[in-house]
Amino acid sequence: MGSLKRLTEALSNIFTAVGGVSLVVMTAIACVNMFLRLFGTPLSPAYELVSYLGATTVALPLGYAQLKKSHISVDILAAYFPNNVRRITSLISLGLSVILFGLASWKVAQHATNLLRTGELSETTRMPFYPFTYAVAVSCALLTFCLLVDLLAVLTPRQEERK
Repeated sequence: MGSLKRLTEALSNIFTAVGGVSLVVMTAIACVNMFLRLFGTPLSPAYELVSYLGATTVALPLGYAQLKKSHISVDILAAYFPNNVRRITSLISLGLSVILFGLASWKVAQHATNLLRTGELSETTRMPFYPFTYAVAVSCALLTFCLLVDLLAVLTPRQEERK
């Protein structure tokens, strides 16, 4: 179990670092575009580039957010449940999340493959859509993997619980 956890942490850290670079580049493009607008020559592909980078900025750190539990969690009622009930609700929640994000990853990857096959390009930059779409699909797959590791952790009793 420890090696799976380390693998998810390593992959999530890499994805988050790339997402951070994407955020910096996106911000730089927006700033350059605003500066150039002062001189009447805006950066024409700024909208497309910021859109592409926005998708990667949001999607790539999904696994990291799951590992650090930095998402919204509403446990107003769950805090009063007995441990067994909390464990069951965690299993159900994680199981449904694995299914949801597994399906999302699969469908987004199918869409990316379709974009690759058709050779669809953006209007302004003539850049292909599919690499960014695949990045979102892989990010959802990593989130699915992180959720699955969390699910296995809930299913596997800890040493102190066995005694």
